[in-house]
Amino acid sequence: MSVRVRFAPSPTGSLHIGSVRTTLYNYFMARQNEGGTLILRIEDTDQDRLVPGAIDSIYDGLHWMGIRWDEGPREGGPFGPYVQSERLPIYQEHAARLVADAAAYFCFCTRERLAQMRAAQQARGEITRYDRLCRSIPAAEAAQRAASEPHVVRLKVPEDGTIAIDDLVYGHVEWPLRSIEDQVLLKSDGFPTYQLAVVIDDHVMQISHVFRGEDWLPSTPKHLLVYRAFGWDVPPHAHLPNVLGPDGKKLAKRHGATKVEEFRKEGYLPEAMTNYLALIGWSSGTEEEIFTLDELVQRWRIDHVQKAGGKWDRDRLNFFNGLWIRRLPDDELLRRLDPFLPVEWDRSRVRRVVPLIKERMQTLAEAKEQIAFLFTDHLEHDRSILVPKKREPHDTVTALSRVTVALRFLDPFTEDRVEQAIAAVAADVGWSVRDLTIAMRAAITGRKVGPPLYGSIVLLGKGPSLERLEAAQELIG
Repeated sequence: MSVRVRFAPSPTGSLHIGSVRTTLYNYFMARQNEGGTLILRIEDTDQDRLVPGAIDSIYDGLHWMGIRWDEGPREGGPFGPYVQSERLPIYQEHAARLVADAAAYFCFCTRERLAQMRAAQQARGEITRYDRLCRSIPAAEAAQRAASEPHVVRLKVPEDGTIAIDDLVYGHVEWPLRSIEDQVLLKSDGFPTYQLAVVIDDHVMQISHVFRGEDWLPSTPKHLLVYRAFGWDVPPHAHLPNVLGPDGKKLAKRHGATKVEEFRKEGYLPEAMTNYLALIGWSSGTEEEIFTLDELVQRWRIDHVQKAGGKWDRDRLNFFNGLWIRRLPDDELLRRLDPFLPVEWDRSRVRRVVPLIKERMQTLAEAKEQIAFLFTDHLEHDRSILVPKKREPHDTVTALSRVTVALRFLDPFTEDRVEQAIAAVAADVGWSVRDLTIAMRAAITGRKVGPPLYGSIVLLGKGPSLERLEAAQELIG
């Protein structure tokens, strides 16, 4: 059997991290099987919830993550996705087939009647559900009325028994049929409900495995009933645990950034996002954690996916991102940094500082602040960080003055010579090298942390470095 899986997002917002994790697992399944196929399907039948720009966000996010799908309805060029709103005749024809087979029926109840019915059920303390009034209308009469009256199509759900599935993650799960109402399959506007469209598309597209978020597990019995009504085989299902916030609840806006585009703007690498996301809810079975996309394809297995939701940890993501930044060749890192730096900054100078900041970056966006001191003529000093703790201002001025003199006559002006000169001054004035470099870093870069100091001084140049040391002394003094 050839493996055919799908990613089927609804364009109701920007691409979410949890959706990307689901997509990755589908992608792994497709790629680790020869001839495997990943399909992208846009499920936009709920027209009231569509968000402008959401579809573009899905495309951009998947491409940035390095995920490519394999087929689509358009010929030539990149494959387009399947879009449900462009497939309405398929769903309408299938709904008509269920009605003809007496597996579904026309319902003419108005919104007002349904609202009154539910209100009465609530008042009696009952579960609100359709009372099946139209189910008893003779088929010929219902067909005649459907030609002129607004209506929906509902599925005939058996009143007794159970329906079950052996989920690849959660195991055997079953539901009593009496808990499921006669669900709407086709709405009065001719659009299918999700429950109908998803089953038809998965069958018509010959989806071999359905991997989706655990949020869809409660809806599964409705889908199974649609499969049963058509007489179709049910493909293996796996409901994947949610990505959780630190509070144990599903990752949401209240936990911070959740959209792929936000992480991209903040300077995260797709390699790091892929690596980290794959590990949320899945284990390789070894101590290894650092994997490329291709390595994940080889290692991932559905039977290693855990039932419990994995918690999102921004610090952990930062660790992975810093690691992947350090893995990049310097020229490639320079290319990735380009969108985060002002256009007017000299890229040849940036290239020289890349090796210095590589070990100190957790995101690409941090580079701008770390190296801004190299591209400004007038550094704004912060007096509060110029004087090290437990040191006096006048002693700091003396120490910086001695360093200024030592650097002024240094030739050649190299990192080794700068380091030696600073060590000599520290010993001479009775300071630790650490305290002296704290004061010097604040004077040279305007920051408490940044690239290695000796290399920074050499990159900045002797003249600008001396000017900043003198300006710091004047501010302190």
